[in-house]
Amino acid sequence: MASSIETPSVEKKAEIWKARAQAKQKWLEKALAEKTTSPRQAALRMVWIKRALKVVQRAQTTIKYQTGLVDAYAQHLNALEMTLMSETDQKTGSRGTGSKVGKPSS
Repeated sequence: MASSIETPSVEKKAEIWKARAQAKQKWLEKALAEKTTSPRQAALRMVWIKRALKVVQRAQTTIKYQTGLVDAYAQHLNALEMTLMSETDQKTGSRGTGSKVGKPSS
């Protein structure tokens, strides 16, 4: 059943995410370009950078894991599709010979 609410396409969502990522990148570059005014501020910035780097690396690891799961599931779905298509082709081809669907042909 079709939904009455239109959902954005994958391409549109990807464009939105890309725009957000570019805005974050610009903000980060601007923030890092600012000079620190004291050794304490420089130390705090370094702590922040290291923490942010760990967050980014953790996110990359998570994405790699999720991508692996999606790839495995996609392969599984492809195998199911091929099996079902093969069965459909066999049943369609055997209809002309009088074979009934659901019963093995001899």
